[in-house]
Amino acid sequence: MPHRRRAPRSPWALAFVAIAFVAAPGLHGQVRANDERVSLRAEVGAEYDSNVHRTEDLPIANSPARVGSPLGRAVLGWSAADRIGDNQDVSFSLLGAAKLFATPEARSENVGVVETGGSWRIKAGARTRLGLGAAYYEAIQAGTRSEQQLSGDARDFRSLSPSARFLRSVGEHGILGLGAGYRWFVFKPNRGYDFGAPVLSAEYQVSRETADGTADWELSIGAGVELRRFAGTRLLRQPSTCAPDSCALYADPEGVHHQAQFFSGHLAVTRTGRVLVGAGYAVQWNRSNSYAETLVRHVGTVRFTAPLPLGVYLAARTELVYVSYVDRVALISGRSGQAYTTIDDENRSQIRAELSRDIIGSRLQIVGRYSFYVNPVGQLKYRRQTATLSLVFTID
Repeated sequence: MPHRRRAPRSPWALAFVAIAFVAAPGLHGQVRANDERVSLRAEVGAEYDSNVHRTEDLPIANSPARVGSPLGRAVLGWSAADRIGDNQDVSFSLLGAAKLFATPEARSENVGVVETGGSWRIKAGARTRLGLGAAYYEAIQAGTRSEQQLSGDARDFRSLSPSARFLRSVGEHGILGLGAGYRWFVFKPNRGYDFGAPVLSAEYQVSRETADGTADWELSIGAGVELRRFAGTRLLRQPSTCAPDSCALYADPEGVHHQAQFFSGHLAVTRTGRVLVGAGYAVQWNRSNSYAETLVRHVGTVRFTAPLPLGVYLAARTELVYVSYVDRVALISGRSGQAYTTIDDENRSQIRAELSRDIIGSRLQIVGRYSFYVNPVGQLKYRRQTATLSLVFTID
C-alpha cells in the first residue's frame, strides 16, 4: 500500500489569507464606484446521468454494472471586480454547488463543492502588469472511502493554487504571460495520491479585428509544467517472470516516492462575431516513475456558438481524446496522471450541446444541455450520457 502522511495544514490557512487580501479593496487605495462590477448567478435544475459511477465495461466476469439515476443540481456564484486608482485592479469570486442523486445505488456520488479565487494586478510600466492570485477548490463526496476507491474516479478532492503572473504587451496586438506558482492537491479516497507541485507556465495571445469590424480573431499558444511529488510510494511491476499485461503491481519496498513531471502544451484559434467558432489542440505528457502512470494524451477541440430563431442560442463543443501508455497492465483504471479540476471533468472524448433562451429579460434563462462521453480509441468500452434542464438567474 502507498505510504500515507498527514496533509500539511498551512496551505489551507494561506487560502483564507489570500481571499481576505483580494476581497478587501478598500485597504489598497481610493475606490472608483463606476469601475465596480458585481455579478450574482444562481442555477437550479434536474439531470439524468446514465453512468453515475463512470463504470467501464470490463471483459471479466462479475464486473460492476452501470448505474443510472436522475438527480438535482444547484449552483450559486458571486463575483466582484474593482479598479483602484489608475494602476491596480482586484477581483474575487465565490461559488457553491451540489448534486443529489435520487436512486439509492447512486447516492454515494452525492457531492458538494466550494470554489473561490481572487487576484490583484498592478501596472508596473507602460506595457507591463504584475499579478498575484490564488484559487481554492474543494469537493466533498458522500460515498465511503471503499466505495470511492472501487469507482477509481471519485471526485472527492481539495486543491489550492497560489500564483504570480507577469504580463507584457508585445506589439499592437499581442500579450505575453509568464506564470509561477504552487499547487497542493489532496485526493481524499487515497491519500497516497496527495501531491505538491511547483507550477510554471508561459502563454502568448494575439488578437486582431477584421477589416469590416464585424469579428475578432484570437490566437493562443502556451505551455506548462507541474513537478508533482506524491505522498505515496511509487508502484513497481512484478519480476519479468510474468507477462507484461498480467503482472501485479506493488509498492516500492525501498519507499521511493511516486513522482511525475506533467508537461502540457496547447494551441487554439477563435473567431468571435455574430457566430463564435474555435478550434484547438493540446498535448499532455505525464512522465512518471510509477509503473503504468506514464502517458501521452492528445486532445483536439472544436467549439461553436450561434443565435437561432426565436431568441434561442446554441453552444456546442466536441473534444476528441487519444491516450497512449508506455507500460502495459491487465486493466488500466483510476486516475492515470489526471488531476481533476472540477467534479465534472471527464478524461474521455465528449460531445456537448447546450440550448438557452431568455424568458424574463436577460436575467432569467432556461437552459437544456446534453453530453455524451466515450473512452479514447483503443481503450476499454465506456459510455456515459447526461441530460440537464435548468433555470439560470443572473444579476449584473
